[in-house]
Amino acid sequence: MVRGKDCPIYTKYYKWFRRLCLLNIYETVKTSNKYQSRGYLLEKLLNALFKLSEINVTESFRRNRGAEQIDGAFELNGWHYLVECRWRKKPSDESNISGLYAKVGRSGSSTKGLFLSINGWSHNVPNLMKQNPEKTIILMNGGDLEHVLRGQIEPGTFIREKKKQLDLKAEPFYSAQEFLESQSKK
Repeated sequence: MVRGKDCPIYTKYYKWFRRLCLLNIYETVKTSNKYQSRGYLLEKLLNALFKLSEINVTESFRRNRGAEQIDGAFELNGWHYLVECRWRKKPSDESNISGLYAKVGRSGSSTKGLFLSINGWSHNVPNLMKQNPEKTIILMNGGDLEHVLRGQIEPGTFIREKKKQLDLKAEPFYSAQEFLESQSKK
């Protein structure tokens, strides 16, 4: 009989408990008016979530002799993703996403971008992204993150499906709700 940390039941409940802790932190920070610290905490929260899901993570770093700040990065199925986290009062606009396009463009050919904006983005952002010949950035909002933190979707599975929607349908935003509805039909 397997006991302790090697026990699959222990691992399952440990991950469930840790995810609940992360959700609690997220819910607490949502009510904070310290906007700069919220963005920093969002980076840490996403890193912890990915690590918990056994996704290889690189925490915030600078590159190009300190000229570029990268909020974080991860590797999934042979692809590297640069992460930009935004938690501002207003939805993000195309100028916020342009910076991530540039960072991804200065990276290797197997690099994509994940733009996480808790309050989403202006209505024209997905349409402008569809016009861009470089289909390299997927969008994620606070609703998506909450579904993942609640354990309704595994992060790796969701990112893979978001990438598939971008690659096959040129759709930069595929919501957690759409994903869950598609899974219920199977």
